[in-house]
Amino acid sequence: MNRTFRATLLALFLTALGLAIFLHKVFIANVPVLPGQNAQSWYVEAQISMEAQQSLLGDEQALPQRLQVQLPQGSERYTIADEDFVNSGFSRDVIQTQTNNRAANFVQLADRPGEIIFYRAIINDLPVDNPIDEIADAAGTEASAEQTVSEGNIATGRQLVSQDFSYLSGRRVIDPETLAEELPAQEIQSLLTEAGSDSDDALSLAKRLYRLVLNVEDVRVQSLRQSLNEELSAVELTAFLLQRGEIEARVGNGILLTQKEAYATDFVHWLEVKSGDRWLYYDTVGDRFRAQTRYLTWWYGLTRPVVTNGDRRVSLNVSVRPNVDGGLSKTTWRNPQVAPPLVRYSLLRLPLASQRVFQVLVLVPVGALIIALLHQLIGIKTFGTFTPILVALAFRETGLIVGIPMFMLIVAIGLLVRAYLNRLQLLVVPRLASILTATVLIMMGLAIAMDYLDISLGLSISLFPIVILAMTIEKAALMWEEEGPKDVAIASLGSLVVAVVGYLCMQNSWVQYLAFAFPELLLIVVSGNILIGRYNGYKLAEYFRFRAMQRQLNASTSAG
Repeated sequence: MNRTFRATLLALFLTALGLAIFLHKVFIANVPVLPGQNAQSWYVEAQISMEAQQSLLGDEQALPQRLQVQLPQGSERYTIADEDFVNSGFSRDVIQTQTNNRAANFVQLADRPGEIIFYRAIINDLPVDNPIDEIADAAGTEASAEQTVSEGNIATGRQLVSQDFSYLSGRRVIDPETLAEELPAQEIQSLLTEAGSDSDDALSLAKRLYRLVLNVEDVRVQSLRQSLNEELSAVELTAFLLQRGEIEARVGNGILLTQKEAYATDFVHWLEVKSGDRWLYYDTVGDRFRAQTRYLTWWYGLTRPVVTNGDRRVSLNVSVRPNVDGGLSKTTWRNPQVAPPLVRYSLLRLPLASQRVFQVLVLVPVGALIIALLHQLIGIKTFGTFTPILVALAFRETGLIVGIPMFMLIVAIGLLVRAYLNRLQLLVVPRLASILTATVLIMMGLAIAMDYLDISLGLSISLFPIVILAMTIEKAALMWEEEGPKDVAIASLGSLVVAVVGYLCMQNSWVQYLAFAFPELLLIVVSGNILIGRYNGYKLAEYFRFRAMQRQLNASTSAG
């Protein structure tokens, strides 16, 4: 049995295995084949991490004995299909608080203290009638462009979720009865009177009052903030003033669910006012009141999302991912033993932070297959195998317009540095270390220059593989010395072409989804690499290169 036959058998076996697992997950486990096919549900994951602080009187570390964590709740649009906890080292009790919030109380177990608590829920999107339609107030007025308020005035979760959380005991609560003597009654009454002078009902009063509170130069607002001694946002302060005016108002806190890949999110909060028997949400962008169907409600009120009585620093991270495993989610979570093993032990069960990593890693074999095709069959010359793949991944963050000039500029400057170092006749390892350092300095200089030119790339520069770029510069320099600048230019252009093709393929939403939801298809990628590896014929570039010689051989053969 020759090697080609064995390679073909192995490729067919891997292809059949990958297709069998794929078909099983599609027809038995009901995993959607197309991206976004089941985008009406999400995974929401919250991770509470605790870090003990050193005691001032000794080496002992204080442990939190109790924690209260707010939990998401259902609404007109969203419902909680299922939820699960991982709270090793803690006992757990889910309760309904006095403010009609859902919360979980955790008590530290003395025999096995814990450090991390996980919460994970499946959120379903319910069909609602006209979810974004406005519910007009009695005045029925439309908001003008001048009245539109930016949504940036709503506080994010990083303002609500700080490292030092409030304690169960000793936290100051805004209570109009107990603070009656401290509050500036005249200022409060003046704000309510001015807001109510041109308001017909509670909703128009709330809108007018919100605009007044946004004016940080107003001495009445400054006096009120100073008396409350609280860093309240405009939403929270407006709700407080409405309550002082005997109008039912509250602050809602939650997260925004989108159809993006797995992402970390912050909390936002909004104002709700009761009109009749319904609570209406104040849309600050449209300057209107309507049903709150935009956010997943987590809790109501000014309570922190996590409250603890220990001397530990607590951090809360919330991650969201659109659900892609169809109606199987509920069965998998409630009774994992009856779920199909191919789904029970899949990437879909990993924490969302790990899923974000694998969403990128599964694209690397796809890029490698593209390089194998272009190199072995087409004959495109590149600087190695991994360089175009990593550059293509970097292009996903920078884009082609910025990424291509950046790559060419870094390599060009690096070649100049390498040419100077070559005159010093350094040994190989110190020379590579010098080139690596120079590459980092070049990227730092580019980052500073782009920031000066108001070109924002975020963290995309860090994704450029520094070590690979350094090795690329070294390979380009050696090729320049051995084969000349023409071959260096051809290899540079080939690397860019392959990186661009890989970028366009890996940026495709179908490729991203299939590679992550069905990683068994990577077995077919391996099969393709095996078959390409046994190809011994002409490359396309060689065919054009030797076409004239082939014609001469054919002519001489015919003449003989």
